[in-house]
Amino acid sequence: MRSILKFFRVSGAAVLSVVLVGCASAPRAEIDAAKIRTVHTVTVVYPGKVVYTAARPQFQFVPVVGGAVGAIATATVAGIVDAHHAKQDAPKFDDVVTKKLGDTQLNRRFTDGIEASLRSHGYVVKEVDASAPTLPTFAPDDHAHWHASGPIYRDSDAVLLIRVSPAYSPPGPMSYYSRFITGEIVMFASDTHDAVLRQRIYSVSINDPYSYYSTDLIEADLPHAINGLDESMMAQVGVFDRSLVSIVH
Repeated sequence: MRSILKFFRVSGAAVLSVVLVGCASAPRAEIDAAKIRTVHTVTVVYPGKVVYTAARPQFQFVPVVGGAVGAIATATVAGIVDAHHAKQDAPKFDDVVTKKLGDTQLNRRFTDGIEASLRSHGYVVKEVDASAPTLPTFAPDDHAHWHASGPIYRDSDAVLLIRVSPAYSPPGPMSYYSRFITGEIVMFASDTHDAVLRQRIYSVSINDPYSYYSTDLIEADLPHAINGLDESMMAQVGVFDRSLVSIVH
């Protein structure tokens, strides 16, 4: 039995290594340099309590140029990207986390880090929660990229939306549950609602002390497992900060 489980783990890691070679670095932010240089004041929308998930992605094996390895790689990437949309294992994982650990304050710490980064780069920052009546309307498209619409927002030059989620999910059909951080941080111009900065967040960690064969094992090791997700998510503050370095105000 142990040899079989070891094979599953190694196989999943091997497939993932194929697709991550050359793209292990964080996604580069999309920045409208001309428009973002007109932004001096930013309203950050606090995302509220974090929701932790433990999900199984749906893998679809499709033929692509490059033969069998290419098909496996394509399916693995699709599974990773769609992991946060997959049906959660029962019982709902976030309910288990909340019951055992309470509110971990991860989104509070993450938002504080993002706001500190903005201030360090010269922005004047204020925060509102998502219920603020004058905010734009936010909605994702079919690719889970966020957009804003509605009347002009008059309280600042831009509005920053944080939609970043931590999850445990197998990166392949024969691999362990691993840490994933996915989502976006988007700065919208207050007048046009154009995205002047879009930082796509995508981070996966495999074959580390936070890899688990089942959700039961995650729950048995819950404080440690959640610390691993929190650590991965807080690391994305640095990714966002580096995206701001090249912007001259």
